Amino acid sequence: MVKPDGYVEINKFIDTKPMFGNWEVDTLMVFSVFVGIAIMFTKGFIPFATFFGTGVLAATLYEKIKKSKIKGFFLHILYMLGIRQPKTLPPSYMRYYIGA
Repeated sequence: MVKPDGYVEINKFIDTKPMFGNWEVDTLMVFSVFVGIAIMFTKGFIPFATFFGTGVLAATLYEKIKKSKIKGFFLHILYMLGIRQPKTLPPSYMRYYIGA
């Protein structure tokens, strides 16, 4: 991401996710869903441009939300909704999450 002062933000840590351009792969997937829908279901430039712009907006919003929350926030939401099951459960005496 290019900042107004010309600084370009790049990955500095080994545990960062794979990147495509300046987006992490999970952000790219959010954008790709909108572009895929636009390719499959739209005819004409205006509807395609609308879906494309919505995809850019959704990916940017997702990136901002992801950076403002702690690591594992979205996985926790999936566990909470029952969409994904945890591999192991914490012991029953651990009532509170004390995370890093």
